Amino acid sequence: MKKTALIAATVALAGISTGASAAYVSNITALGGDFSITGFADLTPNTYSVSLTGLTGSGTLTAGPSGNYAVSVGPGAAGPVGSAGVDLLNGGPAGMIGGTVSTNTPVFTGNITVNGLTAGSYPFAFGLGLITSPITFGFDYAYNGATTPGILGFLNTLLGTSFVDPTGAGTVAVSGTITDNSVTMSVTETATGWPGSGYFLAGADAQLGGANGIIDGSFAMRNIGITATAVPEPASLALLGLGLAGLGAVRRRKQAQAA
Repeated sequence: MKKTALIAATVALAGISTGASAAYVSNITALGGDFSITGFADLTPNTYSVSLTGLTGSGTLTAGPSGNYAVSVGPGAAGPVGSAGVDLLNGGPAGMIGGTVSTNTPVFTGNITVNGLTAGSYPFAFGLGLITSPITFGFDYAYNGATTPGILGFLNTLLGTSFVDPTGAGTVAVSGTITDNSVTMSVTETATGWPGSGYFLAGADAQLGGANGIIDGSFAMRNIGITATAVPEPASLALLGLGLAGLGAVRRRKQAQAA
């Protein structure tokens, strides 16, 4: 292979790997309101409804293309510290459950395949009268990866569960309606290798929500960032390495000829 062609190929592979390492950041400047989750306590625990009402606040949700991602949660763009918490009703503990975040905390690593949601940034603002007619939406995604040990341990401690294996796969289909101060969603899941979110919701209801088949209360989030960093696939990294090795071989041959 000629040197110029090898350089071009290596540059192209470097571009692929650099693009695959892009970060997609969702930023919640401030968001608060009331919430209610129902339907997880029946015979179909992975089919449930989520209702967010009395919403105020703004931010930007960013969706990337399908691929392998490392997802983390930390402070947003407004400063070095973010905060989040919920205040549960119906038998939940008194006071807000939550705290502050000052560093990015890894949450999930694996493949995420999205359908029905175009990659891009979607700004939102609730409670300002900007949404004059209800907006319907629907999308679905498949995942196959692992929850980070820290998050898994936190959930086990909070909900009284005993998960050891952090891996799992599944699909999630979401449809709903957005108004100026509310979001209502119907969620349907399948799960492989773990019971699914319905199991965690049932645990949350038993431990924190009064064991009555409903999890509700109020929530508040401020300056929270969610970062999905695309992870290069091993094949792309291997090709890049071969290209760089080829450039090194060409350089060594030129040096040998000059000597």
